[in-house]
Amino acid sequence: MLKITRYPETKNKSLQVSSAADNYLLNFLKENEIPKGNLALVNDRFGYLACHTADWNPYSVIAFKSQEKALRINFKNNNLELADSHLLSPLDSFPEKLDVVLLRIPKSLDLFKLYLHQIHQASHENTVILCSFMTKYFSKQMLKTAELFFEEVNQSLAWKKSRLLILKNPKSKQTVELLKSFQWQGLEIQQYLGVFSADKVDYATQFLLNNIKLKQSEQTILDLASGNGIIAASILNKYQAQNWETPELHLIDDSFLAVASSKFNLPGEKNHFHYSDDLEDFKDKSFDLVVSNPPFHFEYEINTEVTMDFFEQVYTVLKPNGRFILVFNRHLRYTTLLKRIFSKVDVMVDSPKFVVMECIK
Repeated sequence: MLKITRYPETKNKSLQVSSAADNYLLNFLKENEIPKGNLALVNDRFGYLACHTADWNPYSVIAFKSQEKALRINFKNNNLELADSHLLSPLDSFPEKLDVVLLRIPKSLDLFKLYLHQIHQASHENTVILCSFMTKYFSKQMLKTAELFFEEVNQSLAWKKSRLLILKNPKSKQTVELLKSFQWQGLEIQQYLGVFSADKVDYATQFLLNNIKLKQSEQTILDLASGNGIIAASILNKYQAQNWETPELHLIDDSFLAVASSKFNLPGEKNHFHYSDDLEDFKDKSFDLVVSNPPFHFEYEINTEVTMDFFEQVYTVLKPNGRFILVFNRHLRYTTLLKRIFSKVDVMVDSPKFVVMECIK
């Protein structure tokens, strides 16, 4: 019996390591006696599918650093061998043609499109792609997205409130633009499909950027959960407009595609990019300012534990009297914890929906 755990760990017992949609994929694979071949796993967040198909030596598409850590932890805990050469980014081409693909359909259908684009390029006429989802999240756009790439798109019967899309027969040629761009306050922002938030700056980030008060003396800045880099790019733009010295900017995100996107938007030698889910690689007392619009949605889950764990890490990497400025939805209960960690915590500005908080070390 395999023992598979979540990473990061959670105290919320309602958050599970797998769902019926995962087990439907595994059951279909077994019950239909699909012969072993080149297998790819996509959107396998904790390595649940990878552990159960380890004897196939599958390729795993790794979109998040935390996903890679979860995979490594669970392979080690179950004494399974993990081939590093079979870990691919969402932008990597598969090194050989695929026979079978197991894919959990992500919440972002743009990301689903990007995944299918990469899979389509590695598919042959007999490739079988099994895409699972919980029925409550179904949308017709799932079918339309799949039909861009494959001639045969069929739905399975429901099982434990989950379903499969079964895709076969790749279309002869399909070209999809993987990058999107939009304009905001004189900046052109580019990002890969599936990066938050598509085609626009989300309202919380707009609220932060329209109200943030910067200091010329702040010359080392960290953008935490940086996404496409819009916060860091806007800060740099404000410094340049004031003719202030260009700051040293560091951007960090758990998402591979987010970090790759931000590199388009912040060229320059003083901009640094970190693909990571924690701040352990930074020295203590490194930054004058940390800014963030931290996420609390992970796919369909709401989970503030990861965000709140970051607050203590932020305190550690801030210089004495350094500032942590973050924006968050008013209903989130961050203030009490922030006051326990930082010497001074003030509301910089708020609205009926959002709060921008300034925390001083």
